[in-house]
Amino acid sequence: MTDAGGSFVTMRQVLQRSGESCDAATLGAILDAYAGATLVIGLPLNTDGTESAQASRTRRWAGQLLDGRSEPVVWKDEHLTTQAARRGGAADADVDARAAEILLLDYLRSQSRC
Repeated sequence: MTDAGGSFVTMRQVLQRSGESCDAATLGAILDAYAGATLVIGLPLNTDGTESAQASRTRRWAGQLLDGRSEPVVWKDEHLTTQAARRGGAADADVDARAAEILLLDYLRSQSRC
């Protein structure tokens, strides 16, 4: 998550997958608590920038979880975020959370007007 001004990023919680309907309800409750949220979702692209088979599965999965939701979704290339998290010293248990922070920071920086 980020503050309203996009100044900093902090992890709110890591969601453990437990089934599509439960996952959708959990995510929905979080989104309901943060009106006006925009979702930045990591998309695993190939190194040449084209969509991988996993990227297609990710779009389909997110579409199912967000069915009926109105929040805008931004797809952001997640290429190398896991490696950056590891280089930054993230422990194995924290790699995905740290990679998500890196992804969001990268998105926020790309939105900067300065």
